[in-house]
Amino acid sequence: MSTDNNGKKLPKGIRMRGKELYEARFTYKGETYVLYNTNLKLLQNELAAKRYEVEHGFYAKESNVTVDSWFHTWMEEYKRNNVKYGTYKVYLDEYKTHIQETLGRRQLKDVRGEHIQKLFNDMAKRYSHTTVNLVRVILSGMYTQAVRNGMVLRNPVENTSIKKKKRKRKIRVMTQEEQKLFMRYSKTSQFYDLYIVALGTGMRSGELRALQWSDIDFDNKIIHVNGTLKYVAKAREKYMIDEPKSETSKRDIPMLENLVSVLREHRKHQLATRMLLGNKWRPESGFENLVFTGSFGRCISETALYEDMKKIRAQIREDGHVFGEHTPHSLRHTFATRGFERGIPPKVMQEILGHKSITMTLDIYSHVLPDKKAEEINKLAAMF
Repeated sequence: MSTDNNGKKLPKGIRMRGKELYEARFTYKGETYVLYNTNLKLLQNELAAKRYEVEHGFYAKESNVTVDSWFHTWMEEYKRNNVKYGTYKVYLDEYKTHIQETLGRRQLKDVRGEHIQKLFNDMAKRYSHTTVNLVRVILSGMYTQAVRNGMVLRNPVENTSIKKKKRKRKIRVMTQEEQKLFMRYSKTSQFYDLYIVALGTGMRSGELRALQWSDIDFDNKIIHVNGTLKYVAKAREKYMIDEPKSETSKRDIPMLENLVSVLREHRKHQLATRMLLGNKWRPESGFENLVFTGSFGRCISETALYEDMKKIRAQIREDGHVFGEHTPHSLRHTFATRGFERGIPPKVMQEILGHKSITMTLDIYSHVLPDKKAEEINKLAAMF
């Protein structure tokens, strides 16, 4: 153990360098770190802090970049061309809203697990589990790449946790009676044809609203699902057609004859409306050939569908009928449920719905399958 100039023992790892200068030195994973100070107590504190930084992965010898600077580098160099544009925009918005003010000015190497944990805890008081988890995904992705680049030694997000998501809500499916009521009361809606196609294909709301006439193959009775309509906040162009939810979401859906007829008539009506309105028909640029539009050829927002279904629901209830709190996504669940009730195999339904795995399909629609299992088992009765 070293001593100072007066013969007093010095703490482990510290020695004198000359008459007044103290040197602290330690080695971690083969690399030596050296600190200097003329004040022994200050040097001890700095040594403890530096050991913590190094051992917890926040010492970046050649990197003093801020979280803000690294986020934008990470987004431009590693995410822009590797995620859907909609996802890219969401990441930018979430960072600006939830991360930038709290962590943006800190140096990347100085952010510790407790800093991030506090952010998550504060967010959990005001935001949903989904939002908090998305912020966690962004921060973890940033730091994972920083570790690969040698900017930090470890990912501080690994030392955090978020409250587990509450049990997911039961999906909303129309009963057969509710479905009949909905179709009867929605006949006067401007979105009536969209509802028919939704209940006949199980397409997602965004997929229906992004559908273009070039996606409809009338000869072969197939709908090609190639994209989903996204609303981009604070952008010059408010809407964009993004990549589908997953690779399996790009799919071909067979059309029943009634859907072919509905879409042919819808096409005729749309062309007649365009002729009638003339210059008043003003679709957004790039959206001139949408199958389903709002007034004057404009894109349909998700909110517009919600509000329309809300009005239909109110009318049904006003007439004394029982009708659940159904949303546009209920139409997709209703299609799948009717399909299972009529014996469509789960694997076929998975492909029609565009689910990533058969497990997802079975998990979501487990409420239908128990009854079907009983029916299938009963087929073995003749063997005994």
